[in-house]
Amino acid sequence: MSSLPQYTHTPAADQFAAITRAFPKRRMTILASGKQGVLVALGLGFACLLMLLGLLYMTVPDLIYDYKVSKDPVLDTQAEIHGSCKTRKVIFVDCDVKIKYLPTPQETVAKEIKHSFWFVSFEPSLSTDAIRSRTDPGMITTTIAVEHMTNRFFMILSFAVLFGGLFVGSLFSARQTYAFNRIAKEKPELQPVLAKVTHIQNERVVRFETTIDGVTKKRSHIMRKKEGPLFLPNRADMVLAVAVKGSKHVILMNEDLTSLDFTEQEKTALRNAMTV
Repeated sequence: MSSLPQYTHTPAADQFAAITRAFPKRRMTILASGKQGVLVALGLGFACLLMLLGLLYMTVPDLIYDYKVSKDPVLDTQAEIHGSCKTRKVIFVDCDVKIKYLPTPQETVAKEIKHSFWFVSFEPSLSTDAIRSRTDPGMITTTIAVEHMTNRFFMILSFAVLFGGLFVGSLFSARQTYAFNRIAKEKPELQPVLAKVTHIQNERVVRFETTIDGVTKKRSHIMRKKEGPLFLPNRADMVLAVAVKGSKHVILMNEDLTSLDFTEQEKTALRNAMTV
């Protein structure tokens, strides 16, 4: 039988030795893996994809339009500009404007065009004029939109990278969870290990570290609602976990020891060992 990786447990050697002796030697059913569900991960991933596509659909056409106007601009003093710009979160400026203008000098019926754009500015100058393309007079925009084109481009790029990264990350998480679920069905060998908690986010997402074969590995575990990790007595940062053979996964034990199918006798023996 192949052996599991060796985990260091120097900070609580005696306590860990007692825990190892008390831990069940049988194969156990994993009842709470601490992983995000496959369907949840896929749902979040496709939500991010929709946000990415929506962002591109709402911002890129206007950016390209304004770029074309900026290539050969001419001031239009007759056009009427209506609308407003609002500053959000101190530096984010969101503008919605309507421009009423005559497409050509010969026409007498005014045309109205809407522009929406956003950019980052610490001290935005919100005064603006209308400019139109000399080569294509039917295209018109505002000076404030053109002045912040580079800013707008990098804003769109930044959010596109963010949503794209979240989409890819969600798919990767779903794939990892799916692979883990296949391993868990076979009731793999489990080995008790100690983990050091580094951060708890929203009272459920626990980030921790374990040392495997001399290399520190950082992991995270999603606790079920109204439960917390099983801390060792008098150890504010050390918790009990198990390493899963055949994978890189480490599962934190919860306070009620319901992450695995422990019997009541096994729970009692393990809790007694933790008080050594």
